Amino acid sequence: MIRDRIGRDEQLGGITAFETAAGGVRCARMQSIGGADALVVLDRAMDIAACSFRGIPLVWHGPGGLQPPHPGTLNDDEFQRAFFGGLVTTCGLEAFGPAGRDAYGSWGTHGRINHCRAEQLEMRVDVESEDAFAVLRGVVRQARMFGESLRLDRTWTMNRSGTRLRLKDRVTNDGGSSVPHMLLYHCNAGWPLLDEHTRVTITQRSMRPRNARAREGLDVWNCGGAPDAGFAEQVYVHEPEAAQDGWAVASIVNESRSVGFSVSFRPEQLPACFSWRMLGVRTYVMAVEPANCPTIEGRIAAEGNGTLPMLEPHQSREYDLEFRFF
Repeated sequence: MIRDRIGRDEQLGGITAFETAAGGVRCARMQSIGGADALVVLDRAMDIAACSFRGIPLVWHGPGGLQPPHPGTLNDDEFQRAFFGGLVTTCGLEAFGPAGRDAYGSWGTHGRINHCRAEQLEMRVDVESEDAFAVLRGVVRQARMFGESLRLDRTWTMNRSGTRLRLKDRVTNDGGSSVPHMLLYHCNAGWPLLDEHTRVTITQRSMRPRNARAREGLDVWNCGGAPDAGFAEQVYVHEPEAAQDGWAVASIVNESRSVGFSVSFRPEQLPACFSWRMLGVRTYVMAVEPANCPTIEGRIAAEGNGTLPMLEPHQSREYDLEFRFF
């Protein structure tokens, strides 16, 4: 047994819970010695704000840093100040894209869930298990009086070698009426993974540029480049295609450094994927974004074109993602 060879389980990594000195934000560090090191922010929907693999940083950090949650409506300026980037920022659960208001209520840019705190936390480490070495569970609720009552049951699982992180989400409508349910996983690569040698690949049936600015970059939509102070973001809409095993894959790889990560997901759960190319100065990031709705233009547009997902009372939907590091 492995446990016979070590004094404490933490010798191999595991899960360490703590609060930040600035702001008192609750976090948990999931770590495998010699593999991945991920900072799960318990007070921000259990999203992952920082992630490295074998000491190499993989993700972009937003300039505003790790802030306490702001549970009110986030307009564009506030979202941009509080967006920490990271391996995963969850957008939803009621909307993603631009802020707005409709018959169901109002919302801020990319929704509220990233600013909701986790509760009912469970942490388990099993050094004898290669597949489920470290497991972190919690419940995140997004609710308001006279509005939505949504529950996110979230589980992160890291393998012992630290080459894989699995995410299992279940979203349930705990309210008494049907509500919109838009969900997007914002997965953000930064330097040194991102540079002129970086390439994005997505298993896809089709793709289209979001607008005229994105159309200008169609030939290089999946390529990194040098930072450009005048760069304007480019977004592309992909229809993912599953392999025989049922999984679609989006990867961000630096061919020169031989480092990268991929995210696998099931198109029957997440039938859309967006890619974000933003090669500005300091805002130097490329992202892949699996989603349950193909309308990046937001909830009002999704309702108008008939693509808005809804959750009926007591109905649940499950989402499975797997991140691999290499």
